[in-house]
Amino acid sequence: MPDVWIAEVTGEKPWRKQTEILRALALHRRVAVASCNSAGKSWLAARAAAWFLANFYPAVVVTTAPTDRQVRRILWKEIHSLFNRAKRNGINLGGKLLTKSWEFTEEHFAFGFATRDYDPDAFQGIHSDNVLVIVDEAAGISESIWEGVMSVVRGQNAKLLAIGNPTNLSGTFYNAFTAKGWWTTHISAFETPNLQGKGIVIPGLITEQDIEDAREDWGEGSFLWQSRILGIFPDKVEDTLISLSWVEAAANQDFEPEGPVEVACDVARYGSDSTVFVARRGPLLIAGEEHTQLSTMETAGRLIDFVRRHNAMVVKVDAVGIGAGVYDRLKEVLRDVLVLEMNAGGTPIDASAYADAGTEWWHNLAKKLQAGEIGGRLFGDRRVMRELTSRRYRYLSDGRMKLETKEEMRKKGFKSPDWGDAIAMAYAGVKERPKINVRPVMDLTSASRWRR
Repeated sequence: MPDVWIAEVTGEKPWRKQTEILRALALHRRVAVASCNSAGKSWLAARAAAWFLANFYPAVVVTTAPTDRQVRRILWKEIHSLFNRAKRNGINLGGKLLTKSWEFTEEHFAFGFATRDYDPDAFQGIHSDNVLVIVDEAAGISESIWEGVMSVVRGQNAKLLAIGNPTNLSGTFYNAFTAKGWWTTHISAFETPNLQGKGIVIPGLITEQDIEDAREDWGEGSFLWQSRILGIFPDKVEDTLISLSWVEAAANQDFEPEGPVEVACDVARYGSDSTVFVARRGPLLIAGEEHTQLSTMETAGRLIDFVRRHNAMVVKVDAVGIGAGVYDRLKEVLRDVLVLEMNAGGTPIDASAYADAGTEWWHNLAKKLQAGEIGGRLFGDRRVMRELTSRRYRYLSDGRMKLETKEEMRKKGFKSPDWGDAIAMAYAGVKERPKINVRPVMDLTSASRWRR
């Protein structure tokens, strides 16, 4: 069994759920695992790959994930770790181990690739008596890639391990949990070793502090709590504007920054609200800051500093109420920057489709996220994810879309979506915009300060 092989080769002992999944892979052709955060998914997948190569010949192992970072820095990093542990244990697993491949012979090898950079038709060239395909972060894999995967796992000893956070309520990974021919399971944070009252048993796995942080940031019962903590597919809410899987995909998007830097500012209206600044450059969200309990002039001063640090050419300011004073001050000081007055309650560009400008901004953001047109690490921030995926909408009797108001959200116990509003504003279109003369842009990577 795989767990026995791992213990003999590396001296490691999988925890209970990992052992169950590894043994299921040995006995079943298709295995799907919906897991919480930090449960050792990639550790398990790496050892499954090595076990298969060591026990079947000739064999081909294919590993894939949505992005190159997930393939190279996570799964294949674990494969390298396993190889080195085995060597320290006196066992040379052999072959030529490279960054994303493990080569023995022309017919016996493993390789990894990011699905966003791969042609689904390339799967047609994979032939072997023994094939294992490992799909990491399986909820983020496109259906065209899934078609290629399923075309490979049809042989006598062709196996498939699909594992990831259960974030997408459609597609092959989701359907696997109700389809015939799949062995499936869920991993909840509450069954992992570090949550059994014995302290940190396995460093790197989810901890009780992580649970408390998630409870504070996301709230029990939220989409993120269900998928990232309980390891189950979230309850479907038809009137939620933005899907969790879209936001997760955006957090892993690697866009080249292009064009002028634009900044958006959502100004706090109540004592518990936050003032949020975000900056984007083309499709890439590059930075963000959160401030509380600031006066109008303090907000203006901090925003001016943020604009200058990121060499922004455009600033969009929520100019309703307190924000009006911030807008006026920026107009006075930033003479070489285009300062735009934004009003979420104002008239939208397409007044026949939206009840107000704010609804149009959010729907525009939702469409860009769904299409995979925007991204940046900031989309992976806990509060950003919660706010973007909890905003609801309805349709008025005249057919126009109307976003749930902040007051309606407060009555339900939700906090003001300050980060969500700022990000939606950052990507919002405006009716008229003068031509911008682009200045050279500073190194944004080192200058960015974003909420973690």
